[in-house]
Amino acid sequence: MPQTSSGLYLGSRLDQIQDAFVRMLIAFLATACLSGCGREKVPDLRAAEVPVHALIHHVADPTVAFPESFPLQVAVYWSKPDEDILGVVHSLREMGIPFFVTRDLDRALQHRLVIIYPTVDGRTFTESQVRELCQYVETGGSLFAVNVFAGALRELFGFTGFEPSRKRYRVDFEPGSDAILKYLNRPEEQEVRLGDPKYGNIFWTNGYKPDTAAKVLARFADGSAALIRKTFGSGSTYLCGISFQDVVLRSQVNRDFDAERHYVNVFEPGADVWMLLLRAWYESIEPDAVRLATIPNGQSSVLLLSHDVDWEDSFGPALDFARMENDHHALSTFFIQTKYVSDYNSHAFFFGTDLQDLQKLFAQGFSIGSHSIIHSRGFNRFKLGSGAETFASYRPHATGFETASGATVFGEVRVSEELLNGELPGQHTVFFRAGHLRVPPSLPEALQRCGYEFDSSFTAADVLTNFPYALPLNLGFTEDSALYEFPVTFEDQELPPLPQRVDKALDVIQANAENGGINVILIHSTETQTKLPAEEMILDRLPPNVSATDMLSFARFWRARDRLRWTVHAPPNSDDIILNFQADEPASGLTVEFQRLIAHVEGGAMPLEDHHRIVLPAMKSGENLSVRVRFQRRPILHAVSN
Repeated sequence: MPQTSSGLYLGSRLDQIQDAFVRMLIAFLATACLSGCGREKVPDLRAAEVPVHALIHHVADPTVAFPESFPLQVAVYWSKPDEDILGVVHSLREMGIPFFVTRDLDRALQHRLVIIYPTVDGRTFTESQVRELCQYVETGGSLFAVNVFAGALRELFGFTGFEPSRKRYRVDFEPGSDAILKYLNRPEEQEVRLGDPKYGNIFWTNGYKPDTAAKVLARFADGSAALIRKTFGSGSTYLCGISFQDVVLRSQVNRDFDAERHYVNVFEPGADVWMLLLRAWYESIEPDAVRLATIPNGQSSVLLLSHDVDWEDSFGPALDFARMENDHHALSTFFIQTKYVSDYNSHAFFFGTDLQDLQKLFAQGFSIGSHSIIHSRGFNRFKLGSGAETFASYRPHATGFETASGATVFGEVRVSEELLNGELPGQHTVFFRAGHLRVPPSLPEALQRCGYEFDSSFTAADVLTNFPYALPLNLGFTEDSALYEFPVTFEDQELPPLPQRVDKALDVIQANAENGGINVILIHSTETQTKLPAEEMILDRLPPNVSATDMLSFARFWRARDRLRWTVHAPPNSDDIILNFQADEPASGLTVEFQRLIAHVEGGAMPLEDHHRIVLPAMKSGENLSVRVRFQRRPILHAVSN
């Protein structure tokens, strides 16, 4: 094999051989102990009881789960009730856009903005309904539709023909061509991959041939239109040839066709651009638009600090990271591997001094999450298990880099929680991160049934989003679990070393701040000579309006935001609106954004300097809050006579 002039290849190869020998020796000794002693000796650890609950399904009729409440909501007209709409629901929820779902077209058309989803064919609307749609747009309404095939609607949506295909792998947006593209200001947002051509066929798209009155906002690589806009009377229509199931939800469950340009440590907004389109559409068409901001306390973004502690010599350095973060008035979340068995991968280490160091971290107020037990590369292929796995009986062993015996998803999830809760009095483990970020489809079920609430096992570039999202059950397309996913933006193991990537990381943080996205950094606490100063440099140079905090604190904010119930009452011909909020759980830092300029606020909310946002006071679980906002008067336009 070729060898570099410096001999680096040879050295690397020798290291691999030595490492493999050590692992084989560990595996041999562990096997010998098991066969010779009858049972492997494990540390004497305290294990708390972790009940395994029945699987609760969260499937509900969308028209019931997302009801009509006030006129400023976007109406989602569910055109095909036998097809799923989770992709567009995720998009609207994550952007904080108020919406409802209906099968009643007349009710939908009472709102200024209507999304028609998931498809429209010749049987979707009657002739009279087509006339209603045309009249609605002519009088100022706006329609955003996906995959329209009906010939009767060609003039309304601005196309003369279309061509379906499973061989379109890229979309190019036309920056500046329309207000709904205002957030797409970076190259990564203007050229978006849909999949890798190596697959031959990916999901279906529809390329449109626009009529002469339509404006093309995005094109596929073959030149056909992917997104078009048409002005019709005093209103407008937008037509998209791609399903949000494929460009948002498919990415979030990591079933895309390798659409990512890189795995980690980059700005990759392939799913975000479609959500940002809907946000900009709502803000540009609805002059009174109100939405929930994605970041607390009026900030632009957050850096969520996390450490993976998955080696016997990682616990001491973890305390050094904690001290540095305390000096910067920040906390972080430590994901702990509770390794109590020796196997092919490593020695057992969850006992003794390591455990004492962990207890010190916890006592200092740092949040603790689970990082599994044996940290196997083959975790994504583990079977679910029975749910009866406990510390008393669960003895998993890695037998190779990606193989293991006696290991299950339930075992890795439940038993690690038993040990963390048992050894850390007052600990309630609700956050999980898979070893090597390998995710089995059954993970959401196991986590939900064991009482977890949050996960961080994907990378943002791999799932093409920089926003948290509800994690679907079985990584599917129809039903959300009770979990929320917080994908990893940066990690420390890729070359070049982290200190050489600080400037690049700060650019990604700025890109996410422009969109209200988040940043999750994963640093293994294996050493402090290079990684600790690199993290400190990032903390010292964070862009304005970007703060650093631990993952658990932000995760609780995000869930409270997602579950907040709120309405807006806007009396006609008035500059006042009343917002009513009901919190299902404690909420702090919730921020509400308006298109109009704010003149005065009542009800305890704090207006921000930009006069477009307010921060709500902290709310307790079950608390109701009413806020009155008075806007600055709109200028009165006077006709000029000649």
